Amino acid sequence: MLSAFTEGLRSTVARTALQLKQQVRYAHKKVVSSKTHMQDSPGKRLGPKKYEGQEVKVGQIIFRQRGTKWYPGTNVGIGTDHTLFALEPGFVRYYLDPFHPKRKFIGIALKKDDKLPYAHFDPTPRRLGRIVLTDNYATKEAEYAPRKVKLLQPKIEEALKERETARVAKKEFFVKQLPEFASLKDLSESELSLASERLLKIDGFLRGGKSLEDARYYATYNYKYDTKLALKRGELKADESEVKINEYSQLADKIDNAVMFDAKFQLTDNLTTEQISELKVEAIAKLESLIPDVTKPVSKKIKEEAFAILSKPCFSLKEQISLKRKFLKPTLPESEETVGTAKDKKTVVIQKMNAETRRVETIYRKKNSFLP
Repeated sequence: MLSAFTEGLRSTVARTALQLKQQVRYAHKKVVSSKTHMQDSPGKRLGPKKYEGQEVKVGQIIFRQRGTKWYPGTNVGIGTDHTLFALEPGFVRYYLDPFHPKRKFIGIALKKDDKLPYAHFDPTPRRLGRIVLTDNYATKEAEYAPRKVKLLQPKIEEALKERETARVAKKEFFVKQLPEFASLKDLSESELSLASERLLKIDGFLRGGKSLEDARYYATYNYKYDTKLALKRGELKADESEVKINEYSQLADKIDNAVMFDAKFQLTDNLTTEQISELKVEAIAKLESLIPDVTKPVSKKIKEEAFAILSKPCFSLKEQISLKRKFLKPTLPESEETVGTAKDKKTVVIQKMNAETRRVETIYRKKNSFLP
């Protein structure tokens, strides 16, 4: 009995030892030393490639960097890796901009003596790339035009001639019309010619959508700018240009105080801002008294009187349109006075969709529901 118990105990101990032996974890990683052997990646060659005053061509790299330590200035572009490159041929300039005091810039000056930055409010210098062609073959090649352009060229030239003749005719009309105003009777022929040119420019600016004040300003500015260009070309002397500008300024003030354009681009007596505001108030009061209820029909006589009020020079074209939509509606809303029946004579049949019933209804509108 004892021997059987000991044998069973021995077998159990052996089995447990075998299980413990099977659960032991051994190392499975091989220990290896480092294999760098002092290896290193090559340098990226960052830094400046062109220095102050060096001449560059389009596309040449000026500065390689990581991050924008230097910002692209005039005529310089920047790549995805912050590389700065030339956009125009010229000379490299490293500079600071007073409008961006915390940034450093690299730019390209078009001329060797130019300094950056250029004056902020002056026109930006540009290179047009024009050169004088001396070779006969090159000049013929430059005169070449596509077939479509050659076919359209006669029409374009004819349209330009018509436009020029229209401008000349309008200028002559202004020359004849200006002496009709009392304050402009004493103008000489040269002053009339210059005044008509000014009015022609103002008329063009007004038709382009500018206000009268802006049109007058730009007409004066363009004349002064053309005079300064003539001085730079050597066509005028400094004294002559100053005299011309002063004479033109005096003549412009005289014309602006005498005449102005109305909404239909016709010359009328000039009005001050106070006079214009007073006339507007009076005209709107007359319209309100003439058409007290805008939902009721209007006779032909009342319509003509309203149009005469709206045609006053105190109203701009935009204001005239808005007042017409308010007081002279082309179609009045539906009411007992404007809607008839099928038995009524002289009615206008209109098909209308009813949103509630979702059916097309026939409506008979009387003639008085429309503007006569």
